[in-house]
Amino acid sequence: MPLRADLKTFPELSYLAFQHPLDREARKALEAIPLVPRLVRKWSEMVTERALHMDHIANNLRVSAEQYPSLYRQYVRMAQVLDMPKLPALYLETSPTINAYAMGMENYFVVVTTGLMDLLTEDEVLAIIGHELGHIKCEHMLYRNMVVLMFKYGAGILDALVPGIAQMMLIGFKLALLEWSRKAEFSSDRAGLLATQNPDAIAGALSKLAGYLPYAQDEPLSIQAVYDQAEDFEELDDDSLFNKIIKLNMMLERTHPFTVVRVKAILDWAESEHYKRILAGDYRTLAQGYLPAESQVRQQRGLATPTGRVCPKCRTVWNANMGFCGKCGTNLRDGLVICGGCGTPVQPGQTVCQRCGRRLV
Repeated sequence: MPLRADLKTFPELSYLAFQHPLDREARKALEAIPLVPRLVRKWSEMVTERALHMDHIANNLRVSAEQYPSLYRQYVRMAQVLDMPKLPALYLETSPTINAYAMGMENYFVVVTTGLMDLLTEDEVLAIIGHELGHIKCEHMLYRNMVVLMFKYGAGILDALVPGIAQMMLIGFKLALLEWSRKAEFSSDRAGLLATQNPDAIAGALSKLAGYLPYAQDEPLSIQAVYDQAEDFEELDDDSLFNKIIKLNMMLERTHPFTVVRVKAILDWAESEHYKRILAGDYRTLAQGYLPAESQVRQQRGLATPTGRVCPKCRTVWNANMGFCGKCGTNLRDGLVICGGCGTPVQPGQTVCQRCGRRLV
C-alpha cells in the first residue's frame, strides 16, 4: 500500500499549524473587503449545495467501503491524519480532463477524474487527494467556490448578486480573489505532504501536471531537474523590472501558482524545521485558538492582545473587529468574545483576561 505503515497522525491539528504565510496574508486582505461576506452569503442562498450534490450523485461514482474499498481506506486514513472528523464524500469522474477538486460549503466532497488517475501513480494520486482535503481543512471552500463561480459564469455574476456594483469594484474583487486563490494552493500542497508524508509523491504529482512523457517509462521523471528549473525561473526577475512586469501579467488571470514553483516550495518545506516539528508532534492545535501567534508577538512588544469573536453559526473565530464571518457570512455582532491568547470568554468592558492575564484590546 502506498501510505507508509508508520504514518503519523496529528490529533486536534489546526490548519494554522501548516498554513503558508502567503495564504495567510492574502486571506486577511480578502476578508478586509466589506463586500465579500455578503457576496458569499447571497451566493450560498442562490446556488445551493443540494444542486451540487445532486449533480455528482447522478453523474459520478462515489467511493465507499463497498466501491473501490482499497482507495476508500487510504482516503479515510489521510482524513484521520489531518484530523478531519467529518469525512467528505469522494467521487470518481470519468473524464480525460486531468483534474481534482473539492466543493461544498458545509457538506464537502472531493472529485478526482480518471484523466488524473491515468497520469499519476497511486501514491501521487493520494497526494493530490490529500491536497484537496487540505482545502477543506484550511477553510478555503467559501472563497474557492466563488472562484469557480466566476470562471464558470464570468465576473458579471457578481453584478447579478449585488446589482449596481461599480465595474472597478468587480475588477478589484476578482483580482483579490485570484491572488488569494493562487497563494492558498501552497497551504494545500503542505496538507498533501502531511497526509502522505511522502515528499516525492506530492512533488512528482505536481511535476507531472507541468509536463510528462508517457512512453518514456525507462527514463523516470527527474524531480531534481524540476527543482532546478524552478530556481532558474525565480532568477529571471532578479535584475529586470521588465521581467517582473511580465511575470505579474502572466499571473493576473491564473487561479493556481506556477507549477514548477510549487514543486520547489513543497520540497523546501519538506526539508524545513517547521515540517519536522509538526512530524514530531509540535504544532498548533484547535484548542489553542486562532489568534495566539499574533497575541504572542503583541505581548512581546508590550502591546495589548486582540480579542476574537466566535461565529454563532459555524464557530469559527475571527478578530473582534470583523463584522461578518468570512466562512459562512453570518453577522458576528452576537458572537461570543474571547481572549485572543487563550480563548477564554471575555465579558463586556473587561480589559484583562482572567485566565492568562493578558491585557485586552
